[in-house]
Amino acid sequence: MADYRIETVRTGYRNWTARNDRGAEVRMAAADDADAQPSFTPVELLLAAMGGCGGLVVDRTARAVDHDDLRIVVESVSGPDDDGRVGRIRVSYEFDLPDNNPKAAEVFARGVRLTHEKFCTVSRTVEHGARVEAILPDGTVGFEG
Repeated sequence: MADYRIETVRTGYRNWTARNDRGAEVRMAAADDADAQPSFTPVELLLAAMGGCGGLVVDRTARAVDHDDLRIVVESVSGPDDDGRVGRIRVSYEFDLPDNNPKAAEVFARGVRLTHEKFCTVSRTVEHGARVEAILPDGTVGFEG
């Protein structure tokens, strides 16, 4: 697994841009800030990362099934006890299975299962957690959990 580095810079009040080393950018802002639209919220980016990771891996794990029209919908489902966290994430793989392949459903289901059990770093990290540490400007650890 490769290590990644993303730089997130403030571009205005509650307005941020994330950049990778390859030059890609994505805007982040609060959903209720009309002046900052179009943009993603950080949670939406997490969900987008899960859908993108799932799609990239399914392209490999289910390549025996034509899935050119696949659409992946990722939704957060929070309950009243999920204070400040997403309670559940639902990933829906939507497309019409090809009629000419009797094993398509089985092959595709296996591909999706492998995606989330073994290969999609994003969903596996969300499911199992990752240690987080915040480093302050003076180099000290401001938070570790």
